[in-house]
Amino acid sequence: MQSDEATVLIVEDDRNVLDITGFMLEMAGYHVLTASNATEALFAVGEHPDIGLVFTDVNMPGDMDGIEMVNELRRRGMLMPVLVVSGDVGGVEQRLGLHASFLAKPYDRQQLLEAVGGALRH
Repeated sequence: MQSDEATVLIVEDDRNVLDITGFMLEMAGYHVLTASNATEALFAVGEHPDIGLVFTDVNMPGDMDGIEMVNELRRRGMLMPVLVVSGDVGGVEQRLGLHASFLAKPYDRQQLLEAVGGALRH
């Protein structure tokens, strides 16, 4: 999938991180949708079947963290790629299993674009 065809849903509660990540992806040619928590993200996925990748932080406010949201997406039969980011890498990859890719914070523009591109190819 080429970046000019891919829609990425960014799920992040930190507005600065959300804005910067969204800007970097838009400049690379991705169409970006945003959500600030898992509830908003699950709604967005239901409303936008064209989402090619869900990009989510692990730690979020609300009833579900990012990993629980990934599990809920899978439970609902939504198989789009997911890229999970976190600054707390201890145990995150083990909790994810094979359900998603992982990117450690902090990340730079190149790491972000490589991780998103890689997740979209799988």
